[in-house]
Amino acid sequence: MIEIKKVSKTYKNNSVLEDISFKIETGKFTVLIGESGCGKTTLLKMINKLISPSKGDIFIDGKNIKDTDDIKLRRSMGYVIQQTGLFPHMTVRENITIIPKVLKFTENKIKEDTLKMMDMIGLDEELLDRYPSELSGGQQQRIGIARAFITNADIILMDEPFSALDPMSRVTLQDELLKLQEKLHKTIVFVTHDMDEAIKMADKIAIFDNGKLVQYDVPENILKHPANDFVKNFVGKKRIWTSPKYIKVEDIMIDKPVTCLPQYSIFYCLNKMKMMKVDSLMVVGDNNKFLGVLYAESVTDKSDLNKTANEYMLNDIPTVKKEDSITTLAKLVTESRLSNIPVLDEENRLCGLITRSSLIMALSQQFLEEE
Repeated sequence: MIEIKKVSKTYKNNSVLEDISFKIETGKFTVLIGESGCGKTTLLKMINKLISPSKGDIFIDGKNIKDTDDIKLRRSMGYVIQQTGLFPHMTVRENITIIPKVLKFTENKIKEDTLKMMDMIGLDEELLDRYPSELSGGQQQRIGIARAFITNADIILMDEPFSALDPMSRVTLQDELLKLQEKLHKTIVFVTHDMDEAIKMADKIAIFDNGKLVQYDVPENILKHPANDFVKNFVGKKRIWTSPKYIKVEDIMIDKPVTCLPQYSIFYCLNKMKMMKVDSLMVVGDNNKFLGVLYAESVTDKSDLNKTANEYMLNDIPTVKKEDSITTLAKLVTESRLSNIPVLDEENRLCGLITRSSLIMALSQQFLEEE
């Protein structure tokens, strides 16, 4: 864990960072984001002591980095910068292996790890004997990532590593990095000014404004609950629609669906549907356990209205959970062709209802301007 504790940075009379405190969890992908000059890169460089704070402390696994040798600290971390930082007079192989050699890894291990990293970043080993100038920008950045990961460092610092790339290369490298992180679970601190990139990559996002940390949270909460107007404007009103996985069923469901008990008579049920202007009732049992759905059209025999709801209800109805995404829901609605889909909790209790109209209304919000 990296703990930033009351950190400030001042150059002469200019405050770059002001009283910053938060914790970066071990094995998580944390993104620092904000407008140019907000202090995000300054903070990143403080973690490996390229810059010293004017006030405050930084701890790694409980140890103050002030008490760690600068060179030893930097060699224990991976570091990737915007322009790759590759040495132009060295081959790809020499660039990747420079730190393992300094750390006195064996030749066999260096060779084995180099080939492994080339495979993980999706580059042919034939490129190892080329120079950086002979590679594309995307390939060079891959080599920079390989160099950062090859020593198996627990912490990887990345300062806008993809910002200079074309959109196609950028998306490809984002995906490759996420695959690496899924395998290796490193503590990655990643600086960017691109909110789409932050939402795609991050487990947690720290948003800075004029040297202050204004919100630190998971992407979903930042999209749904911006801390202030700056965050709201920085994120963008409709940004969540670019990441529909963060729109959950519970965000758009009807909270109080119309229900009945299984022993209620058909006469009572049909009358309730008429009064509530619905064409179906959710049938529930004890503790609001979901049992099935009674549709008005399912009551084919109206000669005996004393029959009960459980005689006509359908109980093999597709359902969703509150935490399911809107994309999962839309697919289910399309496939099932049902007008209503019950929402259940972990104990199969009815907690909401999705209708076609409520889903269409939710989807249409991306096209409506806020007043």
